[in-house]
Amino acid sequence: MEEYVNALRPAKKLQGDKDREEEDKKIGNMRVALSYLAQCGESFLAADEKREKASTAHYSETGVMAMLCRHDKVLYTVNMTSAGKKQHYGLALINQLFAEVPVHVRIGLMYDIGCQIHCSCKKWGFLEEYRDRIEWAISVFHAAGH
Repeated sequence: MEEYVNALRPAKKLQGDKDREEEDKKIGNMRVALSYLAQCGESFLAADEKREKASTAHYSETGVMAMLCRHDKVLYTVNMTSAGKKQHYGLALINQLFAEVPVHVRIGLMYDIGCQIHCSCKKWGFLEEYRDRIEWAISVFHAAGH
C-alpha cells in the first residue's frame, strides 16, 4: 500500500503564489477549501506524517494501528514499521475491509484525521473504487481542535 500511495502522490514541492490560489479551491464536492485542510494538517500532531514519535533504530515496529467496529471489536490490525503516522496504514485497513464486505454495503468511517485522509483520497485517487461507499466522520475532539 505504501508504494501505491507514493506512486499516486508526488513529493511535495515549495509553494508559490499560484499554488496558494489553487489551495483555496475545493476538490470535487468537498465542502472545505484545501487551504483549510492544510491548516488542519499543520495543527494536529496525528496528521503530521513527518513527525517521528518512535525510533526505527532499535525496533522494526513503531506502533500498531487497528480498525474497530462500532461495538469496539477489533476487525483488523497492522504493524506500523515506519516512523510517523503515514496514511498508507489507514488506507491498507480500509482496503482490507472493503475486500471483505459485499459490494452493496456503505461504510461509515470515523478517524481522528479523517478530514486529511478524505482529502487525500479525493486529490490523489486513493480508494477510488470504494469512495462512493464511504461516509467520513471525525471525532468531537478533532472537531473541537478546529
